[in-house]
Amino acid sequence: MHNNSYVPPVYSFLSEDEWQVMEEWFMDTDMRYGLGTGECGVPALSVLQGFIMGSGITRIVQCGHFIGYSTLLIGYMLRKMGVRKGLFSIDMDADVTEYTRSWITRAGLIDQVVLHVSDSAGLDLPHLAQQCFSGNGIQLVFIDSSHQYQHTLTELDLWFPALEPGGLLVLHDVSRFASTFDMTKQGGPLRAITEWCAAHGLFFLILNGFVNGGSPGQYAYADGCGVGLIQKTPNTTIGR
Repeated sequence: MHNNSYVPPVYSFLSEDEWQVMEEWFMDTDMRYGLGTGECGVPALSVLQGFIMGSGITRIVQCGHFIGYSTLLIGYMLRKMGVRKGLFSIDMDADVTEYTRSWITRAGLIDQVVLHVSDSAGLDLPHLAQQCFSGNGIQLVFIDSSHQYQHTLTELDLWFPALEPGGLLVLHDVSRFASTFDMTKQGGPLRAITEWCAAHGLFFLILNGFVNGGSPGQYAYADGCGVGLIQKTPNTTIGR
């Protein structure tokens, strides 16, 4: 990432108590997992913050929360906006979900965040998410889960039709470099979003899809894993 001498907005909006929780989270996860965040970083979270706080998005689905970094920050965004039950977050690992739940509770975000243990491609999940949102439509889906090609295709088939018109689907790890995260070696989210959008005649945007590795700080968007965006237009009729 660029060597900036300022605190990025994704952190600067936090209160002292919220930042204290994040510092303790960093220390605890480093001791337990030794992975850093193990999730998307400041550039991707900044993109999400722009959508969420910039446009007042209040109904968000997260596919893959792992140990809770992005979940905590999105929860803080929603609390700052005065939103309750605004994030429905899914992960298939019960152990990391319980760990994440402990930090959501510690941060006082149980009114903002609902955690659910499941495969993020489960057919019942859009309905459960809408129930969480009091029957209202899903405005944004953030996919950062298995990073596997076929699973990502299934998630696209499931979640894109569930978006309300104008809704956004954001995918992390859509660069050539991130394609190596696909344990099936079939091309990961980059191949999935490219082929899926082509098959349905949809426009999509990828930032840093061309990145093969190295230092992402040399590019304007400083995330070597890349981020992809699809918007559901009002006349889109894709069904599951």
